[in-house]
Amino acid sequence: MNRQFIYLPCAVLALALAGCGAPPHKDIPVLTSEVDAVTGGHYGQSIYHEELAQDKLEKANNVLNHWKNDHYWNIEEGQMGVDAARAASQHRLESEKALCRWLTAVHSPNHHMSEVAQHEAAYFKTGSAIPYRTDHHAISELANYLQSHPDAFADITAYTDTVGSEASNQDLATRRADTVAKQLIEHGAKAEQLRVKSVGEAEGPDNTPNQQHRVVMMSTAHPEYQDCAGLQ
Repeated sequence: MNRQFIYLPCAVLALALAGCGAPPHKDIPVLTSEVDAVTGGHYGQSIYHEELAQDKLEKANNVLNHWKNDHYWNIEEGQMGVDAARAASQHRLESEKALCRWLTAVHSPNHHMSEVAQHEAAYFKTGSAIPYRTDHHAISELANYLQSHPDAFADITAYTDTVGSEASNQDLATRRADTVAKQLIEHGAKAEQLRVKSVGEAEGPDNTPNQQHRVVMMSTAHPEYQDCAGLQ
């Protein structure tokens, strides 16, 4: 046999083996990170748990259909079916929780933002808890707002200037705040919707009259927004 015919196939085989020598690089951390990203975040977790719930539910239904069709079954199979059904229920609950957390993240930044407001409710003379100027319109509007938004509440914050003792001004601020709170309740707000705070003396030099500090402020507020709060 001519040797050139033997050498040629061997050369081809050597080249083929050389091309298949080193296996391709497997970047497991990168691929793992990309896979994990699919189930990351609240929405990803919702989908992930929903898929697990469907898988477990299918296994439970297989056992149930097995029983209904009078196929042979054993105790282990029955327990597997019950466990699968319970697991499906738990994964479904986790899916709903994650979905609600996702909805909260989407909705909460805009919830009530346009409705937040602050007003000077009343001004007082030095040492007096009876307002000489009251914004009745603002008080009425806030009271109506609280009536139509049972989840909302209002902060009522009272100040005094620095004329008089600190203790007497603290008591004076309390009486001023109570005056405005009473007017809000008379216009329809509920007492439990009002958070009354008596700051007392505002910052400033001692024994200095300041009309801007003899005031009660009102501001609307809202609880932290949550979708499906019962599932959190």
